Amino acid sequence: MRKVIIFIIPFFITLNVSAQMLLENKEGDSQFLPFIQADTVGIGLIKLNTGDQSIGFDYFKVISPDKAKYKFWSLGFKAKPTEGYAEVFNNNQFTPGITINGAYSKVKIFDPEETKPENNFIDWGAIYFKYSKNKYQLFNEDTTYNNQFYTKEFDGLGVGVNYNVLLKSTYQISLSIGYERKNNFSDLKKIEVKDIKTFYDSTTNVTREVSSSKTVHQGNFNEFDTYPIGLSFTKLTSDDPNIKSYQFGYNLYVNTQIKKSEKAIIKAGCIIFLAKNKKGISTPLLGLNLQFNDFFDAKDNNNGLLNRLSLGLTSSFSF
Repeated sequence: MRKVIIFIIPFFITLNVSAQMLLENKEGDSQFLPFIQADTVGIGLIKLNTGDQSIGFDYFKVISPDKAKYKFWSLGFKAKPTEGYAEVFNNNQFTPGITINGAYSKVKIFDPEETKPENNFIDWGAIYFKYSKNKYQLFNEDTTYNNQFYTKEFDGLGVGVNYNVLLKSTYQISLSIGYERKNNFSDLKKIEVKDIKTFYDSTTNVTREVSSSKTVHQGNFNEFDTYPIGLSFTKLTSDDPNIKSYQFGYNLYVNTQIKKSEKAIIKAGCIIFLAKNKKGISTPLLGLNLQFNDFFDAKDNNNGLLNRLSLGLTSSFSF
């Protein structure tokens, strides 16, 4: 069983806001597209996530707020060192990675009461895109010494559609399907390579060793096309600014990525979170993420379901 501790620290730039804030899992991915009400002028969010060790910014803007069927768009940016911050500070080793994402959403697609501002059924759909560019440090021991360290650059594009239903302003059902270019970097073995230089002083009869180290990944690096599908059910907390107390919510999800000539690996899990309202935004402050990484054992590891369970603790702070 693997345990992961994550801290997500958001800073808000908000005006006339009423919304459920983004909920992220331990990989740093958003669990659903939040509902933005028509009276929202704009929402800006700066966030730090130590799960995927990234810092990012998201902005949401409503279009035609005076109409019953209005639209809103979002744009986000995320940056991180692909080997983690520890290698940046310890070894002065920085390999950058960036992600740009956006979505264009329409509120009330199948809503039969489109002229009523609030009812027990509100739906919205979105077309989204995602572009990532990363640089990776890799190691190959089966080549000449000077060529054992090498770098790979990766460009990944993702597009898709997302559909959401909000029931009684409390329960949200989300479905997404799309295409994304990905790689297997996270599956490669992470190793530390040390270079040791030896110096001998005949006067003192002392041998001195000077070493330097570098953290890299080892294995066959591959790129491939995937078709991700995700389904989630969330019990939201209230965004009523008059509610000052802490509230509990939860998110149940299942997702998979279909790849050519490979079995689909299904991930299933839940996030139980504690949230508090601030400035009309319900913000998850503390959460526990339980995830089964290969629910049906598609890799035939035969190691039991509990051995494929990972735990992640999330914490958030707003200012």
